[in-house]
Amino acid sequence: MCDYKVLELVRKLCKVIAEGKLDSTTICLILKRPLLLGAEVGVCEIVEEIIKSYPDAIWFTNEKNQNLFHLAIINRQEKVFNLIYRLNDRKHLLLTSEDGDKNNILHLAGKLAPENRLNVIPGAALQMQFELLWFKEIEKIVPPAYKADKNCIGETPAMIFTKAHRELVKEGRDWMKVVANSCSVAAALIATIVFAAAITVPGDYNDAGIPNFYKQIAFTTFSVSDAVSFFSSIAAIIMFLSILTARYAEDDFLYVLPKRLIWGLVMLFLSLTSLMVAFCATVFLVFCDRKAYWILAPMFVSALVPLYLFTSSEFPLVWDLMVSTYGSGIIRKERTFYEIIKEKGLKLVF
Repeated sequence: MCDYKVLELVRKLCKVIAEGKLDSTTICLILKRPLLLGAEVGVCEIVEEIIKSYPDAIWFTNEKNQNLFHLAIINRQEKVFNLIYRLNDRKHLLLTSEDGDKNNILHLAGKLAPENRLNVIPGAALQMQFELLWFKEIEKIVPPAYKADKNCIGETPAMIFTKAHRELVKEGRDWMKVVANSCSVAAALIATIVFAAAITVPGDYNDAGIPNFYKQIAFTTFSVSDAVSFFSSIAAIIMFLSILTARYAEDDFLYVLPKRLIWGLVMLFLSLTSLMVAFCATVFLVFCDRKAYWILAPMFVSALVPLYLFTSSEFPLVWDLMVSTYGSGIIRKERTFYEIIKEKGLKLVF
């Protein structure tokens, strides 16, 4: 069945329940599994529809005594978590509840996410950042005492997180080093090229040691872009070296390392762009007097190819890094049907 058919079936069941034709035991048998399964796989529409029709469904738990909050956190379902978090005042009872192993929600946030949730994130470093974001966000909304709370085997949330993410930290460190090493080699190559170009300027020098083309706009463009390319490539090398020499602690994957990688890739792109501009300016100086436009046009178009290849291959990574590093976080302010009902002056009795 398609998703919309499943949702329509749930709506019909909820309509029957809302009419008051079924007792609470029957309602629990009908709605418990779809509600918990919807929270587990992230089908927010089903969770919303069931809770709207039967508000007491928020107390449903599975065989491990895990409620909607627990399942949303374990499976990293952001939309379901936000829906329940903005539900009503009784969310605090869900937040402070424990599962069958005395794990509070911070313990559950410290566990490693399922593979199907981690695999949608490119790179082990970004996966580690994703896990840290969840843990830090949950840490903000729980009582301070929960940070030191122990489960049935005596583990605190921090202990669980460190133990569960030990391998992911190693994979993230290796991934970061490979990326930084490869990009630093590219940046060093660009720096070498533009430094040599700055010494051997196009058109050579006259007897007074002044470049022959120094009065032309194209030569000024070449000089400026060559300097920008050189300095930005050096900046990129410094940023990538800072990644290679980082200590790679757990918290470094949250902001420190992603920011360095973002700035390194941005500087590398700027240096490559400036290099292409300097190259085009040089070609223009050589061929403009000959009016060889049939040569200039293909040259300028060819200069765009490296920029396109770099952008198409690296932009998704940079975008993911920027969203996860500078984004609004896990808990977001979104309008739900509860807020809409409140705006219209209606009330839901829980």
